Amino acid sequence: MRLNKYEQETIINFNQAEDTAYIYTCSKSWMNHFEKVLKLKPKELFDNYAKGYECPKVLIRKPSKTKQLSEEQKKKLSQRLHQKSVLSEV
Repeated sequence: MRLNKYEQETIINFNQAEDTAYIYTCSKSWMNHFEKVLKLKPKELFDNYAKGYECPKVLIRKPSKTKQLSEEQKKKLSQRLHQKSVLSEV
């Protein structure tokens, strides 16, 4: 039996006093990220679906706010990007 997408949860738990984060996940993409990109080994195995990891909190990035740009700002950025790409072709 496979888990549906709703059941494939990832829980990241840490507190301000400790430097370690604890992660529980059923998601194959998160498992691949932890094991292949971050080179972490699972600390616990849960059933056939989930794994638990420990890692330094510094590897957990805070979510960043997306910047809302006006149409004018978007045009200026687009023009600047276009100029850079034209210059790099020369």
